[in-house]
Amino acid sequence: MINQEIKAIGIAWYRREDYPALLSIFTDASSLYRDYDSWLKKAEDLVNQITASGKRAIKAEINPNDFPGWCRDRGIDIDANARNRFANEFAFRTINLEINRT
Repeated sequence: MINQEIKAIGIAWYRREDYPALLSIFTDASSLYRDYDSWLKKAEDLVNQITASGKRAIKAEINPNDFPGWCRDRGIDIDANARNRFANEFAFRTINLEINRT
């Protein structure tokens, strides 16, 4: 078994103009910040923590029009687990594309 260290972490990322629409589709919206600026501050703090630990934070932008279909195709709820899965899959694809280009 090969022990590979995680070097990048996907972070679900939202655009300001999409935030209200995203809150309306997330089944766990009540656990999220109601306003974008509060969410952004916490998300930027997380990016800084990841970077400070020597890892790369890869922002995976979630589109409120596409995300429900992405979840439906996988048979999963539109919640934190789905956002994390989406972000980590995005990070994995991003890293693989960069590796394959070199």
